[in-house]
Amino acid sequence: MKLAYIDSPVWITRFEGFHIYKDVINTQLNVLAKEGWSFCVSEVVLLEVMAKPYQQNNTTVIDTYNDVFGQTTLLKIYPDVFTDALLIAQTEKLKSMDAIHVSIALHNKCRRFVSTDTHFQKLKVIPVTWIDLSQHAPNKINTK
Repeated sequence: MKLAYIDSPVWITRFEGFHIYKDVINTQLNVLAKEGWSFCVSEVVLLEVMAKPYQQNNTTVIDTYNDVFGQTTLLKIYPDVFTDALLIAQTEKLKSMDAIHVSIALHNKCRRFVSTDTHFQKLKVIPVTWIDLSQHAPNKINTK
């Protein structure tokens, strides 16, 4: 099975961001699915994506995430995740939480890391599918 780790911002942008971003993300995820990739997330992704909807008691978004993650492989955090993440943070120049995501993906033999964050573009330890949303940014309203 070809596992692709889907980073938190992909989910947050897909379900809580601008509609145009959702279309771009869905297109890329559909391409990966057609190529035989199975999607996975970690408990860290669940924590990051569920925090705001729970704080806002947004049951619609919570239910959406629960439905999607029910169809996605859930990777558990393993005992040495933080030790491994420290090394990854140093070598890849990542923030701690980002390194934890990469550490979990590598430990679980994911063969691809999918993100919308620019700092993952040049990861060396795992192949990346970077979803570039910059070309699809909605026009900013000038309130001056």
